Amino acid sequence: MGAAMQPSGNEISREAFAEVRRSGRANQQHRMVLEALRQHGPSTRGDLVEHTGLQIQTVCPRCHELLDRGEIEVVGTAGKPASQVLALKEEGGQ
Repeated sequence: MGAAMQPSGNEISREAFAEVRRSGRANQQHRMVLEALRQHGPSTRGDLVEHTGLQIQTVCPRCHELLDRGEIEVVGTAGKPASQVLALKEEGGQ
């Protein structure tokens, strides 16, 4: 008899990611990141973890999505090792 097939880690991650998007949690998390940047100004992802209370595993993909959508931008680096500093994209800036 063969063992039941278990999903791979990547399959679980894709499924979990899809569930977050379907549930609307991703949009809520986007808003939390954007609000933290409005309140605190330019921040690293580590700063955003502290400001939002979200975990780093949540903050990183939300920041990536916001960067892709052009809502935030990288404005520099800070610390050693260097971490990107993110900020709200200025109106009219490209």
